[in-house]
Amino acid sequence: MQLRRLTRIALSALAATALAGGVSAQTITLDMPSWQVTEPGTGDWWRALIAEFEEQNPGVTIDFQHQPLPAYNQTMVTRFAAGNPPDILHLPAANFMVYAQEGWLSSLDERLDALGIMDRWTPVQSTCEYEGTAMCVVILGYGDVLGWNDAAFERAGLSGPPTTSEELIEFARVLTVDLTGNGTIDQYGFVFPTVTHPGVEATATAFLFEYGPDAHWVNESLDLNRDAIRHAWTQMRRLIEDGSVPLGLDTNGKRQFWVEGRAAMMLEGPWIQGNINRAGPEIQPHLRVAQLPFSGEVRGGASNVLAIPSGISADRQELAWRFIELFMSPEWQAAYSTVAGQPPARAGVLDESFLADNPNMREYVAAAGVGRDYIPRGSEAFYTRFRDLIIEATLSAVVQGQDMDATLNELQSQIRRLR
Repeated sequence: MQLRRLTRIALSALAATALAGGVSAQTITLDMPSWQVTEPGTGDWWRALIAEFEEQNPGVTIDFQHQPLPAYNQTMVTRFAAGNPPDILHLPAANFMVYAQEGWLSSLDERLDALGIMDRWTPVQSTCEYEGTAMCVVILGYGDVLGWNDAAFERAGLSGPPTTSEELIEFARVLTVDLTGNGTIDQYGFVFPTVTHPGVEATATAFLFEYGPDAHWVNESLDLNRDAIRHAWTQMRRLIEDGSVPLGLDTNGKRQFWVEGRAAMMLEGPWIQGNINRAGPEIQPHLRVAQLPFSGEVRGGASNVLAIPSGISADRQELAWRFIELFMSPEWQAAYSTVAGQPPARAGVLDESFLADNPNMREYVAAAGVGRDYIPRGSEAFYTRFRDLIIEATLSAVVQGQDMDATLNELQSQIRRLR
C-alpha cells in the first residue's frame, strides 16, 4: 500500500511539473543545478520532489538545471568565487569540504536540531560536519554490497555467495572458467578495476576495512596503517595471481563484465541495481546482491549532499531549508527507494511488505545502516589528491607486483606533502 501511495505521489507531482511550464506568474525562482537531472529514476524522483515543493509554496519555482558531472565541481567553485552561488547546492560528498573551508555554506545545526530526526539519519551524516558544525545533509548514505551471479555459482557447484575474503578468493578461482572449451577464459570469478580509476581505491578500501575496526589508510596524523594496507593489497594480489580477475578494465568495464555474465562477482554500491535493471533477459534473473564477504567494517560513505549557500539572502535560505525539510520527510525518503531505487537516508520509512517484494533493497538498506565512511579523517580537505596517490600505489603493488614496503614508503612520503 505504501508503494502504491508513494507512486501516486510521484506521478501526480511529475504531472504537476508538466503543468507548471504554462504558469508565468512566479515571484521567486530558486536555482538548483545538478548532474542527476537526466538520470533515470533519480532524476524522476528529484522532479517529483520539486513539483511537490512548488505546490506547497505558491509563487516559488525551482530551476532544476543539468550540469555534467566531470566539470560540475569546478563550475560550482567558479560560481561561488564570483559571488553567484546557486540557491540550493547539490554536491558530490567528496567535494563538500572545499565549500565548508571557504565559508561558503550556512550552518544547519539549529534547523536540524529542531527537526529532531538526526538519530534516525544515515550514520555517515558526519561527512557533513566541519569544525563540529553540520553544513549539509546527506542524500545517499550507503554501504557497498557484493554482486553475484547465481547461475555461475550453480554451474560451479557453489551453494551461495562467499562470507569471508578467503572464501571469495577460493570461489573466484573456481568460478574462473573456459565455458566454451576454446582455450580462452569466458567467465572470471571476480572483477575490479585494474587501471587508473577511483574504483581501484574503492575496492582496496573494502578489503582494507576487513583488517579491523580501526583500519583505514591513515590516521588523523596521516600516518599509514601499513599492516591493514598490506592485508588489502595481498588479498587483491592473490586474486590477480590466480588469474581470477580480467586486466585492463576501469569501473565501467567492470560493471559491463558482470552484467554480461563474464564475471561472477563484483563489489559495488547500491547503484548496482541500475546495472541489474539493464542486463539482458537471459542474465538479469541471475544477478543478485548480498552483504560484503568480509568480517570487518563495511566500506561505505556519502554519495551526494544538499547544502545552503551562505551568500544568498535570508528569505532564499529559508526557502532552500523548506526544500531540504521536505526532502527529509518520511514520504519523500520512502519515495527515494520506490522511485529512485536507492536506500533512504532516514531509517524506518520502508514498510515490510515493500522490502519483502524487493529483497535487493533490503540488502542495500542493511549495508547503508552499517556503512563506514571511506574518506579518512584528516584527508577531507585534499581527498581527491589523496585518492589519486592511493590508486597509483595500489596498482603498483597489486597489478604490477612492486615491493609493498617500498611502495608504502613512497606513498607515505607523497601523502605527507599534501598538507
